[in-house]
Amino acid sequence: MNSIDFSVYLVYIMLMVRQRKQAEPYPPNIVRGQPFKEIAMSNITIPAAIVEARQAELSAVANGYGARIQYAQSLVDNSEGVLWFTDGVKMPPLIEAEKEEYYKGLKAIKYSNPSNAWKMVKKYCVEYATQIGLIAKEEKPATEADKADSASSGDARHTKSFSLRVLEDVGGIFKAGQRLDKEGTLTVKEKQCLTHLGSALSALGIDLATLK
Repeated sequence: MNSIDFSVYLVYIMLMVRQRKQAEPYPPNIVRGQPFKEIAMSNITIPAAIVEARQAELSAVANGYGARIQYAQSLVDNSEGVLWFTDGVKMPPLIEAEKEEYYKGLKAIKYSNPSNAWKMVKKYCVEYATQIGLIAKEEKPATEADKADSASSGDARHTKSFSLRVLEDVGGIFKAGQRLDKEGTLTVKEKQCLTHLGSALSALGIDLATLK
């Protein structure tokens, strides 16, 4: 083959390679002539394996969050009214023993920061205790506008939660009724009323044993 034939052959090969490249389909997420960073996110198809892994992760996070709240609520319900999760209050022996077991469980699953987990549990305890009226909600100082509204309407502003008001009002009546019941001075209807008062307090998660 002479030099002219070889040159012609070389040009032919280059043309064939170029045509093949142009005929090759681009991947579905790549637009011809467009940089990757400019491709819209909506055009990207995420593999099913990643989607399943993400859903499992989100489910674990959601379940873990809910389980910790339920755990905190159970601790409050079994604390016999002791607000150990507030500053300056000593933990009852039951809670101390449970905390030790909780830490053991966290270390067994190689949880990186047990103290932070317990801190979050105490936070949820405070929220739950406030919700059921064991802790009074902080009263925000009334603004001038609030005072004007209150004066114009003639109604007193109630900043206490409903649960706390029930605990204070019904709880006092219930304790008085218990004393009278022990003395044997209650009528049949009054005893029935006392039973219903106890049911109302129990519905708010209040341990009747603490109301003596």
